[in-house]
Amino acid sequence: MTTYAPPPHIGWNQPTPEPVQVRAEPVQVRAEAAGFAAVLTRIRTIRPPTSSRTSAGPCLSQPALAALAGIHWTALYRLEAGERTPKAATVRALADALDATPEERAALFLAAGYVDTEGRR
Repeated sequence: MTTYAPPPHIGWNQPTPEPVQVRAEPVQVRAEAAGFAAVLTRIRTIRPPTSSRTSAGPCLSQPALAALAGIHWTALYRLEAGERTPKAATVRALADALDATPEERAALFLAAGYVDTEGRR
């Protein structure tokens, strides 16, 4: 547990409140999202663009991948930043857009918190 002490009330004629015990528990969804973000970013950056893909650099860009997967690029940005946890359909669309191998597809689903590539939790 972490102790949180409020700042002193300068100039107020009130007593300072007592420190409060705050429980610091990890949030499971954020951990899953961060794990998915790392796996997705790794696969996206090692995958060279093919002739059917358009990209300015040596890897598939976020906007290009988002267009191929049929999602908005800001949604992909939030997934790679670990701010969001994807739905099974989104993981499936990203894996298809990346031409993921069966091992990469399984890693994406597992990192997103699904037990299999069918999208079961």
